Amino acid sequence: MDVRHSNNDNSHVEAVDEDTKAQGHSDGHVHDHAHGHSHGHVHGSPESISEKKLLLSIALNLTITFAEIAGGIFSNSLALLSDAVHNFSDTSSLFISWLAKRIAKKERTPVNSFGFKRAEVLASLINTVSLMGIGLFLLVEAARKFMHPEPVVGGIMLIVAVVGLLGNLFTAWLLHSDSKKSLNIKAAYMHIVMDTLSSLGVITAALLMTFFRWYWLDPLLTLFVSLYVLRESWPLLKTSVNILMQGTPEGVDVKEIVALAERNPDVVDMHHVHIWTTDGMELFLEAHVTLCDSAKGRTDHILQELTEDIKKHHNLSHVTLQMEFGICVGGRCSGNDLPYEDKNDDLHRSSMPLHDSSE
Repeated sequence: MDVRHSNNDNSHVEAVDEDTKAQGHSDGHVHDHAHGHSHGHVHGSPESISEKKLLLSIALNLTITFAEIAGGIFSNSLALLSDAVHNFSDTSSLFISWLAKRIAKKERTPVNSFGFKRAEVLASLINTVSLMGIGLFLLVEAARKFMHPEPVVGGIMLIVAVVGLLGNLFTAWLLHSDSKKSLNIKAAYMHIVMDTLSSLGVITAALLMTFFRWYWLDPLLTLFVSLYVLRESWPLLKTSVNILMQGTPEGVDVKEIVALAERNPDVVDMHHVHIWTTDGMELFLEAHVTLCDSAKGRTDHILQELTEDIKKHHNLSHVTLQMEFGICVGGRCSGNDLPYEDKNDDLHRSSMPLHDSSE
């Protein structure tokens, strides 16, 4: 593995794994790739999702949407029309999922060195925001119909709702397994689950309105659907935004990683630590590691040892470590470095070589 830096200071160490270079590894950025498979393919990644499943799901949901629009108009059912709008949102979300999958398969380029997998996260954000918008719209419409109730033709409503239920159940079955492997497919799957539950509610309401004329069930059902939409959308929205903002992935403890590295007797400190993910699946880490003077000549071994320990204990896919001997004074390379450790800065400075102020 290469650890390169454009600084010519003699105290800076470049640790090079020649075996990795000999394998033709040309990522364009520095990291370790010892995760046991070729670059660009992650087992269980969105690449394993069947495009045929997505395309079939799109066709099914588009058919359900048109059926529910017609049924909602002829039956005068807000719940059915709302479900049609939601189904159309499902269709668009599935199309975005399919498009994002196609984009994510593109090869990396010098301009896009991380590839295009973040397209899935963008699609997930679009899907989730649209879902929340629909939820708010349904709340307003439900309140309006509570104030001005109208008769509903339960028979038409029932037939269309049953068709919608069968289509949604089949689509949910198609996407269930892949929803666990992709944040974007999970967002699309949640759309389908919502419509499946909504169809069940519409069927129940249609039966009750047909036999008991309880027309107030129509806006009540719409209210429940919209609240569920908003509740399920919020976690997906937070996750998508955190990835796009390059926040530390959920479940990763930076302090534990720093502590693990600093338990190595050859390590003075770890700083300039950054951890992020491009698609919610692969985790990346880059950091500077200051070594003690006695470690000179053994940087390759220390680099390999630290990389394996970090990946083993914290499930990281890509680890980039810059080994150095005090090039960052006081364990800090810039004013933007965050003090993840609780040690006293004076203690750090006392353990590292002093630098001439003229440098």
